Amino acid sequence: MEKLSVNPQGLNILAEVTKLPSYVDGVYMGESQMTTKMNIEYYYGSAIKLGDSANAKDQCPEVKEGDNIVFAQFAGYGVPTTDGYCKVIRGHDIVAIVKGKFENMSETSVRPTGERILVKIIGEELIQDGVYDDTIDPREALTQKGVVVSCAKGATKYPKGTVVAFDPYCGNLIMNENDCKLKTINQFDILYTIDK
Repeated sequence: MEKLSVNPQGLNILAEVTKLPSYVDGVYMGESQMTTKMNIEYYYGSAIKLGDSANAKDQCPEVKEGDNIVFAQFAGYGVPTTDGYCKVIRGHDIVAIVKGKFENMSETSVRPTGERILVKIIGEELIQDGVYDDTIDPREALTQKGVVVSCAKGATKYPKGTVVAFDPYCGNLIMNENDCKLKTINQFDILYTIDK
């Protein structure tokens, strides 16, 4: 297979982009413009090969060959092959590892990486389909809130169940279902916590 002849070096990982039914050439196209104004900017993929430093502490020590991974669309460089579309990405570009099939992704199957935490977005009254209320004074930026669902090994400051607030533009929205919106964010992006 042609993709197996590509050998990532150093911090790099060869990731095959997984093509799902709602994707075109591996790119999530979003719902129709009639139903949502949010395009999610990430890829689902599989870690095919790892460079010799891809598991370094500042990269992605958790990832193994064959893992299902989530990473930003704009990370790395495309490697089109005749047997699939791959990208060479850095280990730190991986925001989550998913156990099982992507189609069954849920808050229990997603593991954040590095120093990231996985939060379930709450308080959506401030946001409608990813678009902010334009009647709000833009000088008064609002925070987004979430409940910590899980933490990577390098993120221990905010235990599961903690309600946190953060910049709505930070992190990666990796699941955008009506009943469950999941986002991975770096723990240093937490602005404040909220007592229950």
